[in-house]
Amino acid sequence: MSISSYLKIIGRGSKGSGDLSREQAHEVFSKILASEVSDLELGAFCIAMRIKGETVSELLGFMDAVEPHLISLDTSSKPTIILPSYNGARKQLNLTPLLAGLFVAKGFQVIVQGVIEDPTRVTSHAIFEHLNWPILENSDQFAQLSALNLPIFCPLKVLSPDLQRMLDLRLQIGLRNSAHVLAKLINPFKKTAWQISNYTHPEYPEKLKEYFLASASNAILMRGNEGEPTASYQRLPEMHFLYANQSTSSSNEERFDFVPPFEEINAEATANWTLQMLNNPSSGPMSLIRQAELIADHVSHLVKS
Repeated sequence: MSISSYLKIIGRGSKGSGDLSREQAHEVFSKILASEVSDLELGAFCIAMRIKGETVSELLGFMDAVEPHLISLDTSSKPTIILPSYNGARKQLNLTPLLAGLFVAKGFQVIVQGVIEDPTRVTSHAIFEHLNWPILENSDQFAQLSALNLPIFCPLKVLSPDLQRMLDLRLQIGLRNSAHVLAKLINPFKKTAWQISNYTHPEYPEKLKEYFLASASNAILMRGNEGEPTASYQRLPEMHFLYANQSTSSSNEERFDFVPPFEEINAEATANWTLQMLNNPSSGPMSLIRQAELIADHVSHLVKS
């Protein structure tokens, strides 16, 4: 089925293009996920949206379309935190598994969701494999893995094979597309879990804030470190806490002194270092410890209230 009518709206360049309503965005992305559009139109859609950028209404409509293509998971009695991990590490250590472990130590159920591999980066999935931490293969395993009291890695290809297919288009087109934004917004717990949403580009903070408030989600919005939802070694950026009841609060930026322990960046070395830090947190980067403390305090306070 053709989506040419939508391409006429979004495909007129950065200055001439129009925006889709939530309903239009839902309809066009539903057709795409159902493989009802031609390869030519799909490529045109990806490039047009890349040039134009997504509006909040479009993000909401796209996610409306994604929902039926997601598996559903059940939270445990513990509060749940979701960490999207789609960038991995290239210049520094991938700190996402360490942050996940710190949250588990504070009594949270933690889901790290993302891609399995990236030939140019050290992924969280690869680190989980070396840590021998659980990796979800199908939704039926989830209750059993939750009982292990460890962070769980949930590959996007398990959570939503159709959205994974959209991400894989990057290998053909050479550009990211809207699916890369949407993947980081996935919440397979019917919005009951807390999502950490990290951004890199300056146009996204206000857009994501509007998105989460409009979708009545509990989220923590922050600038990411190398595209991951963590503080860096020396800096914990300000974090914005967005509550499903529409209230908000923020924490201040904090600076720290920490010298990375080694320069070698690979999955095995990172996994070994992660275990060392979890066994002796005081020797690790205080920025990560503070991030875990602040988020735990906010989430626990909301759960109690």
